[in-house]
Amino acid sequence: MVMLKKNTSALCCFMAALMLVMAATLLSSCDACKEMDEPHSFPLPASCYSKHFPNCTEERCKKFCGGDDMPPVPGAFCNDDNNCCCPI
Repeated sequence: MVMLKKNTSALCCFMAALMLVMAATLLSSCDACKEMDEPHSFPLPASCYSKHFPNCTEERCKKFCGGDDMPPVPGAFCNDDNNCCCPI
């Protein structure tokens, strides 16, 4: 009878440990499910690419984006005094 109580005690400890592991797994998988349910934001492509262009003005920037043999690009604009943003 003593042997049966000893085995039962070990079995109870093993079952308790197993339940803790299962509960921890369940909780961590719920966190993962919540993250998967949330929409992911992906970076949108830029509407233009910035090029270094000293002393940028709107007219010069439009001509710069068009190139030597092309007409001025109407959507080009200056990001600041030294960068021209050419539309993609």
